[in-house]
Amino acid sequence: MGFEHVFQHAKGYNVLFYSWEDRLVFFTIFSTFAKRFDVTVIALALMFNHFHCLINAGTSRVMALFIGTVTSTYAMAFNKDGGRKGPLFEKAYGNASKRTDKIIRTAISYNYNNSVEKGLFTRAEEDRWNFLAYIGSEGPFSAPLRLSEASKDLKNSILEVNQHLKDGAYLRYMTIRRLFKNLSHRESEQLLDYIIGRYLPIDKKELLSFYKSYEDMVIAINSNTGSEYEIREEYTSDSDMVYVDMLGIVNRSSYSANPHRIVSASRQEKEKFFSVLKTACRAKDYQVSRLLHLNE
Repeated sequence: MGFEHVFQHAKGYNVLFYSWEDRLVFFTIFSTFAKRFDVTVIALALMFNHFHCLINAGTSRVMALFIGTVTSTYAMAFNKDGGRKGPLFEKAYGNASKRTDKIIRTAISYNYNNSVEKGLFTRAEEDRWNFLAYIGSEGPFSAPLRLSEASKDLKNSILEVNQHLKDGAYLRYMTIRRLFKNLSHRESEQLLDYIIGRYLPIDKKELLSFYKSYEDMVIAINSNTGSEYEIREEYTSDSDMVYVDMLGIVNRSSYSANPHRIVSASRQEKEKFFSVLKTACRAKDYQVSRLLHLNE
């Protein structure tokens, strides 16, 4: 079995990731189980209502176990923290085999350019959550981390992260909130980069084997968005920036401390938010419904 492009979206195309905390929980879950299942990863991209990855799990059975474990573990964590019940992901994931170097490079470009195609960024390496920038840098989105200058709280958080890594454990919501609780914005960004860099599941050597260098790869990715005809993925020309705008409003509401708790709000509360979000963000009905999980 070679590389497979795997795609999995939320049930009803609802939103999966409401905050960087959601993304970090999912990311560390994915990374932890990729190591446990001995899965080679050369691409991973987290979008609002789905994720893509390019992986080699050895066998189709291991691939199914890996994806099933990742999605079920995240769903349980998301539901528990957000007061939600029921399935979070669609039962079946999509996958397509990628064998030749040319086809694999096309799939790499497609994976890393998801956020560019949805109008969130102009270049692939600007997206923290496709992890491309971490292939070329340890801390691409923060100031250089010097432990000798770090606060006691940041040092303690780093020690705890290292212990979780040593134990082969992903980071839970409670853990993440404790790690970041007393940090400044600058140190929070440093810690976030540190965690992503240390947990990063992408096999850099394997990924770069398809290019002359990291710089060559970035140029190639930004020059070719790639294509995917073998996975039945929903396509709309609407920009995902509307989700950024809507979540900005949610983060200024009573749900600011835990944005994904809005999915367990009452129907009446959701309907109030529906009108506000649609008007303020010029969002389409389906986009607001997916953010609020109104189709459940």
